[in-house]
Amino acid sequence: SILSVLPSKICFLPPHNASILKKSQVLKLYYVGLYSRIKEQSCQSDQPTLSFAGSTTLFNALLMKCLEREMMMLCRYTARRNVPPRFVALVPQEEELDEQKVQIAPPGFHMIFLPYADDKRKVDFTENVPASQEQVDKMKEIIQKLRFKYRTDSFENPVLQQHFRNLEALALDMVEPEQAEDLTSEN
Repeated sequence: SILSVLPSKICFLPPHNASILKKSQVLKLYYVGLYSRIKEQSCQSDQPTLSFAGSTTLFNALLMKCLEREMMMLCRYTARRNVPPRFVALVPQEEELDEQKVQIAPPGFHMIFLPYADDKRKVDFTENVPASQEQVDKMKEIIQKLRFKYRTDSFENPVLQQHFRNLEALALDMVEPEQAEDLTSEN
């Protein structure tokens, strides 16, 4: 089986090693190596688990060194039992503070799932067909109709309004509540 580790490099794994990787689920995150930073793709954030003594210290030390050297970590990640492991890149993120020293973004790692070789495929792009002048004019007209000064109180929440009508009908012993008008729908 073939595993694509970085966009420019492909790592070949013999079937025996691939089966060992799939079966070994002892650790949730297993360190593989350090690389120069890559462009971020789909990711999730990672924070330390405090399940063993010193995990926060280790986490902070790894974060500081990766930020200092502008490196990312390559790891094998198993999300839960009976799920095959995935290779991930842990890209460090510094803590961001605003002018009042209030935290905007916490320090940590972005976990970027790296694709396997068969996840990458060549996309054949069709010929670029330009829009006709009539189509352009029609879209301009549509966009112009969509432009208006937005005010949150211009649109009532239809679910909430129907709830109020139901309460009103219950309180006044009405047979059936009035239907709330939905100003957010196209009809």
